[in-house]
Amino acid sequence: MDRPQFVPFDPSAPVRIYWRNLPHWRQEGCIYFVTFRLADSIPVDIARAWTAERKAWLKCWGIDDGLSRSDYRRRYLAIPHGQRRAFERLEARRFLTELDNCHGRCELRDPRARETLIEALHFQDGQRAHCGDFVIMPNHGHWLVLPALQVKLENVVGSVKRHSSGEINKLVQRSGMLWQKESFDRIVRDRRELEWYRAYIEGNPRAACLSVDEYTYYRADWLDE
Repeated sequence: MDRPQFVPFDPSAPVRIYWRNLPHWRQEGCIYFVTFRLADSIPVDIARAWTAERKAWLKCWGIDDGLSRSDYRRRYLAIPHGQRRAFERLEARRFLTELDNCHGRCELRDPRARETLIEALHFQDGQRAHCGDFVIMPNHGHWLVLPALQVKLENVVGSVKRHSSGEINKLVQRSGMLWQKESFDRIVRDRRELEWYRAYIEGNPRAACLSVDEYTYYRADWLDE
C-alpha cells in the first residue's frame, strides 16, 4: 500500500449505504471513526429503551419493521437532512456517554486482553488497512482506520473481532460471544472533524475517570500532517 493520506468525504462521489440496526455509509478512500464494544457493555433495559425510541421516531416518518430493505432506505433518506442528522447525533452522543459508565464485566481492563486486541488492530496495518489512533477502554474501543481500496470496513473490523475474541476469552476464562456484533462507524468528513475525533480518542480515558492501568492509547504519526 502507498503512504496513507487523509481524504475528506466527497458528497458528489459514490456512496454505499447498508443497514443492520444502524445505517452505515461507505466511500472509497475515506477514514472512519469506529467504536466496537463488548457484548454486555450496554445494559439490556437501556438498549431496549433506545430501540423503542428509535422505532417511535422512525414511525413518525412512515418507517416501520414491515418495509422492505429498499423501501426502508428510500424513506430514511427522504427524511430532511437536518432532522435526520440531529437524531443520529443524539443517538451517537448518548451511546458514547453510556459506554463510559463501564457497564458489564469489562474484560479489557486486563492488560493481557488489551495487548491481544492491539495485535489484532495492527495485524492488517499496511496491507488491508492503515491503523490510525485508537484507545482501548474497559468495555469498548475507538479506532480511526483507513481501509485499503476495495477492502470493506466491515471486513476489517470483523477480522479484528475474530482474531481477538477467542484469545481474550481464554485469557479471562470466559466463553460465549465477546463482542457486540454491530459496530458504530462514521466517515470522517473533513480535517476539522478528524482532529475532533483524535482529541476525543485521546481524552476519552480522562473523561471516564480511568486510571492509567485501565486503558491503552495509541497515536498514529501518519495522521499528523
